[in-house]
Amino acid sequence: MIILIFIRSAIPAVLTGFFFVLYGLLPVCLPAQEIIVLDEDSPYRRIGKSVYYIKDPDRTLKFSDVSDPACLKKYIKSDQNANNLGNVEMAVWNKFTVSNPTHKKWLLLIESYNLDTLEFYYPDTLTGEYKVIHAGRYLPFSAKKYRTNIFAFDLPVARGDTATFYLKVATYFFQYPMIVATEERFVEESHLKDQLTGIYYGFVIVFMLYNLFVFFRVRDKNYLYYVFYILFNALMIAQLKGLTAELFGNRLHFLWDYAPAIIGVCSLASFIFTRQILETKHYARRWDKIILWGFYPNYVIIVLLSLAHKNLYASLLNQLTGMIALFFLISVAITVYRRGFRPARYYIVACNFYFLGVLIYVMKAFNLLPFNTITNNAVEIGSTFQMIMFSFVIADRLKIFKEEKEKAQTELVASLRENERLITEQKNMLEIKVKERTRELQETMEDLSAEKERSERLLLNILPYETAQELKKNGKSRPRLYNEVTVMFTDFKDFTRFSEKLTPEEIVSQIDECFRQFDSIIGKYDIEKIKTIGDSYMAVAGVPVPSLTHAKDIVNAALDMRDFVTEYNLKRKAKGSDPLEIRIGIHSGSVVAGIVGTKKFAYDIWGDCVNTASRFETSGEPGKINISGATYDLIKNDFTFTYRGKIAAKNKGAIDMYFVER
Repeated sequence: MIILIFIRSAIPAVLTGFFFVLYGLLPVCLPAQEIIVLDEDSPYRRIGKSVYYIKDPDRTLKFSDVSDPACLKKYIKSDQNANNLGNVEMAVWNKFTVSNPTHKKWLLLIESYNLDTLEFYYPDTLTGEYKVIHAGRYLPFSAKKYRTNIFAFDLPVARGDTATFYLKVATYFFQYPMIVATEERFVEESHLKDQLTGIYYGFVIVFMLYNLFVFFRVRDKNYLYYVFYILFNALMIAQLKGLTAELFGNRLHFLWDYAPAIIGVCSLASFIFTRQILETKHYARRWDKIILWGFYPNYVIIVLLSLAHKNLYASLLNQLTGMIALFFLISVAITVYRRGFRPARYYIVACNFYFLGVLIYVMKAFNLLPFNTITNNAVEIGSTFQMIMFSFVIADRLKIFKEEKEKAQTELVASLRENERLITEQKNMLEIKVKERTRELQETMEDLSAEKERSERLLLNILPYETAQELKKNGKSRPRLYNEVTVMFTDFKDFTRFSEKLTPEEIVSQIDECFRQFDSIIGKYDIEKIKTIGDSYMAVAGVPVPSLTHAKDIVNAALDMRDFVTEYNLKRKAKGSDPLEIRIGIHSGSVVAGIVGTKKFAYDIWGDCVNTASRFETSGEPGKINISGATYDLIKNDFTFTYRGKIAAKNKGAIDMYFVER
């Protein structure tokens, strides 16, 4: 189980909506602003982009300050449907205006579960004076008018009236989607959420009872560890969703004050379960030590920080170690599986289900995905599939244990019979021969193992990892068409003339120094090196593993290469040597990739995209990165460019060309 919250950065958006001039008509003098018109056709509507807010880092502003006409110009219009200001300990004042042309009763819903304090200011329908309702996780659950895991407030706006409301939010993690809903739709949505929650916790109870039953039958303590893991994972999700207060009322209200501590304890339980089920002490000792001396103390620190009411720091530490732990656990499982522990494959699949749910939930929190039923319940969905797969882990582990026990018994009987024969016949001589042959076998196995490692290293130096794996598995590699890739060519201008002044050792040394650095650069961006021809270097992004950022990655690599050559020339200039002038050409399109030849075979790519990229290199200028219009369309929002116009290229006619500046 991994904590799933990230710090996000705000993204400006275009102001939308109607602007009304209401000077002299409203109780206070308001600037023109968007008015939320309640509509029975939209009974459950997010209003984030219609809300204005003021940040209050020191928590010193009062209602009289933020409602003062002089303060209204300080309000910022939100550009998010689901309000998300990231991780920061402060207060935020929100203001929105509602017009009600309907007969319905409307509510304001805050779809967040762990907000510290809320103050909702609304105008009295008779006097017009503002009244306040206090809410938040610090208050008893019984103090809520609507006893649900979210926060709900009545919107007292009569039919035909318009009113302005204020909401103060003070907490350390600012994600608080604001919704206006009719009372009927609020009940429907709450019922749907209760159904989904009931289904999930139904799975939890079934799996706990089943594994407890199996534990008492087979007495395998792994089932007991699994039961505790399910319990803590369900507790963590209940805490994140605010269900601890809803299910247990005021009896466990103190848990709301220590949300990061609960998550830290649950994460600790996941590592304890992982160590036990994957037998890391036996199969991955180094990883096991990292868990013992790295993650265990980390979660203890998180718990202590939370208990000391430093929830912001505890939450940030949870987030940091959460992402590290996510990749760490998968890496441990892969390592254990490669070392022969078969059940680890189910653990890997289970983690992928859970981590996919976590990733969707995190992207929702990061405003990369919409806030809806699926994204908001992604963790529960992933957790359900994870519970199913973890059951296979334990079952397969028990099966292996049974097979090993039977095998050990068979081997024991055979060994006893063999010993009896050896004692009867030639005890001493056979013992000597067994030792000699065992030693020879060990030496042979060591030689074979060393040779295998050398062969695999050599193969991976020639072929991409995925292609090498396919070649080892099937004895051949099938050529593939990649529709979206980006190809790069580099060349040093007049290198042939330049090399005439150098010795063979100097030529190889200088080319090797540059190409080694190029290899390092493309490795940073997961780009595949195809080949070098003389002083020309060819690489491609999006092969053999497709990538959505292939154009951006290869342009970043080209910028790094250009920067390296610039620095390299400064060193050459200091030594009195002539500088190297590099040209770089880039084009995006489709290619065919595969292995050619049987002797000194090579992984190569073909297609018009390759030829066009070569033309862009030859049509470029020293020190410049010359890209095509196809590449420009993919990255035009990520870099700055200089349009060169339509330039004639060999066998291609006039083509749009751009220089990448930075």
